[in-house]
Amino acid sequence: MPAELDVRLIVSFVVAIAFDVLMPVAVVLWARRKLGVAWKVIGIGALAFALSQLFTRLPATQVIQYLLRDELKASTLLMNVWLVVLSITAGLFEETARLIAFRHPLEEHRTWKNALGFGIGHGGFESAVLIAALAAIGLVNAVVLSKLDLSTLPLNPEQLEQARAAKAQIAAYRWWEPLLGGYERVCAMFIQVSMTVLVLQRFLRQQRRWFWFAVGFHTLTNLLMVMAAQKAGVLAAEAVTTVFALLGLGLILHFRPRQEAPTETPIGSPSSTVQDPTAT
Repeated sequence: MPAELDVRLIVSFVVAIAFDVLMPVAVVLWARRKLGVAWKVIGIGALAFALSQLFTRLPATQVIQYLLRDELKASTLLMNVWLVVLSITAGLFEETARLIAFRHPLEEHRTWKNALGFGIGHGGFESAVLIAALAAIGLVNAVVLSKLDLSTLPLNPEQLEQARAAKAQIAAYRWWEPLLGGYERVCAMFIQVSMTVLVLQRFLRQQRRWFWFAVGFHTLTNLLMVMAAQKAGVLAAEAVTTVFALLGLGLILHFRPRQEAPTETPIGSPSSTVQDPTAT
């Protein structure tokens, strides 16, 4: 008989999905109201994630991983190399998208507050679209697999083994684990914003090394999170994420201009067109 799915697990998935969608909305509204960030900046940040990940890197890496599936299963060394490649390409694709955005469409928006707005749009789109969708797929899989009686399905031995492994994974899933996804999204938002602030320094300081610092920071974050998850479990991965989020927050505060505009005027008011004195 199929095992009964813990209702608490379903609730946790639903809460996590709602948080993945609503948290970015709240942060975007905060950036608009408190920082006066234009929709253009936030929108280009979101577009940068879509173009650098959803429409390019992710499909390409999925195809390559599928073609190499047998080799990756057979070789631990090759799998580790592949994880390094995934981490490096994530850094290169996303940071290059930030670089291109600040080079031309946002060349008149090269300020600290706009870096925050761009990063919020970038990380917010990732959370509300990609991560929420993955969580929804996880919920569907959990519900469907828990109700399946594998003995009644016309599966070949390999497919049956895969289905059994998936059911075992769902059965071992602790009810509160989906909630960690919401916490991770908060940490990821700090990390995404901090990398945007680093890339901005490439233009404010006229030094290419800041772009490579951002690529390195991104690569190291992804790689250590995956390694921690594989070696010590999900809680260890979240601990690593927390460390990098705190480092990201430190970078954000470190690069904050010493002198900001005297007041931030809500968008739409008569004086909201005053130029930001930190603009270059």
